[in-house]
Amino acid sequence: MVNSDTSEAAGVQVTMDYVLARLATCFGQKADNFADFMAMGLRAEGWYAAEAVRYLAGPAAGNVVKVEQVRGPAQGDAGFNPDLQLNIGGQSYQLAIKPMLLQGEAGISHYFSQELPDLFRWLDSLRDRAALLTIAFPCSTGDKEWTNAVGEAEGAYGVKIAGQTEFVVPRPPLPMVKACVALWRHSSVVPTTEDNAS
Repeated sequence: MVNSDTSEAAGVQVTMDYVLARLATCFGQKADNFADFMAMGLRAEGWYAAEAVRYLAGPAAGNVVKVEQVRGPAQGDAGFNPDLQLNIGGQSYQLAIKPMLLQGEAGISHYFSQELPDLFRWLDSLRDRAALLTIAFPCSTGDKEWTNAVGEAEGAYGVKIAGQTEFVVPRPPLPMVKACVALWRHSSVVPTTEDNAS
């Protein structure tokens, strides 16, 4: 017999995987924007939530997830307020979107030591009802600095990457780079490799 809590958690994880894939595709289709953001040194806070609404509120995504509310920088909120409230299986979940423009002094170590800790604590406070989407650019999931920072954050804050992917940012005549999109949740709600195998 399948435990209903386990099947609900598995359903939420499948939906979170869908959200990650849908948003990574959305942002990947706008790769030229990322090239412009890098050229101008813009994080473009708020733009990400507006784009996410376009891709999560449409008919294709509507059968899986529903956008209940938009907050955060996209609505002019000062301070932290999760960007989207999503309805998944009749329950409300919070999604914060954090762009990480890795240029100058704002490198990976800056974000992981200065800007992400409060978001990781927020994931801990809501546990099964919160997710954080980070978009780091230029960055690849295989970059040693990225993998080291992720490992340290997972150990220090009890968070875990539930999924990650990347897309290419063309910047002619400059060399192309990648952007890394990661979905973070509290480690207590992210299935382990063994859970996925059973």
